[in-house]
Amino acid sequence: MHLAIISHKVAKFITHMTCRATCLVTMVMICLTATPPAIAKMANRCDEPVFGAASIVIDKMAATAAEARETGVDAAAQEAFQQVLKRVLLSNEDQANFAAAHSYDAFTDFVHIIEEKNLEKRYIARLDFCFDAERMRTAMQKVGLQWVELQSPTILLLPVWKDPDGTSAWLKNNSWIVGWHDAVDKYDGLVSLRRLPHSLTHERRFRGTDLLAANPVKLAAATRIAKAEQVLVVAATLDYEGSKRVVDVEARLFDKTGQPITTISRLLDIKLGKSDNAQLDQTRQSILDRIEGSWRNANLIDSNATGYLLVDVPVTSVKQWSDRLAALQQVAVIKNVTIRTLNSDGGSVSLALVGSREALKNALAAHDLALVDTGDVLSIIAKSDKQ
Repeated sequence: MHLAIISHKVAKFITHMTCRATCLVTMVMICLTATPPAIAKMANRCDEPVFGAASIVIDKMAATAAEARETGVDAAAQEAFQQVLKRVLLSNEDQANFAAAHSYDAFTDFVHIIEEKNLEKRYIARLDFCFDAERMRTAMQKVGLQWVELQSPTILLLPVWKDPDGTSAWLKNNSWIVGWHDAVDKYDGLVSLRRLPHSLTHERRFRGTDLLAANPVKLAAATRIAKAEQVLVVAATLDYEGSKRVVDVEARLFDKTGQPITTISRLLDIKLGKSDNAQLDQTRQSILDRIEGSWRNANLIDSNATGYLLVDVPVTSVKQWSDRLAALQQVAVIKNVTIRTLNSDGGSVSLALVGSREALKNALAAHDLALVDTGDVLSIIAKSDKQ
């Protein structure tokens, strides 16, 4: 990284910078066994990757190289800011109003140059942007917005195509399969999607017939390889009504052992035209929207709707008590934590919630904690203790 050639615009960003030393490390190599979620690309550079945007491309020409840098970086920052707003705010109206009322400059925490090239009248670069999560939360609270920032458990997505010629999960020229791979690679929302890249080993081990039949052994093996918590099988079955081609689509979610959780979507009799792409792209987007919408609704943060929950926090040591409190204070859906009682076995705390109990459970799970309701008392314990 050559700081001397960072533009005036980037220098302005750096005045806001409070990044830790870990933000300076270079990009990690992509895992060879599974394609990681898009937000994971920011994980070693942003303290809170949900509030970051990775690999924003700049290619600007102007009268001078300095002008090309300045306008290019400004446009890239705007794009990165819009990407974060689209991720955390629910409606297009909220995104537009917040962007109109706030400058991205007010929230910029860190800018990382992946690569750049300065030509006589042209500036080419790829930059990462990290925005300060606490400042953004405060600004959203002040104007009474609802937002979501919790990432889902990692979900391995496996597309399957069945037609009269057979069933496959690995056809290289199939628009359904290739389209899903492309969608996962480009996805940058809050649902942590990943996929298995094509290889001869994967093709032989995970056959389309087994995935379509939801063979739990195969699904569990694929989930282990991808280091995922769940697996989503999105299957399209082609049939004919006379000369017309029709497709039935089903998206089913399974846990990491291959046991069914729920059917996300079931769409029947989709008529295909001369080109499959338009109808299949629309179907694919509707499934993604449903998954994203369900996760957003379950993990909504609304500082204008505070509720309270009294919970026990059993511990075995002072350090464990301290760690539990630190974890609770990092959960965005908890507005504040008030200690009610404390003894050698732990204590009870009052949680001021700005979201649902389901949102609290999901947020705690991200810290390896679980909310347990025995009927008489609510407790927060380690997930391993629950098992």
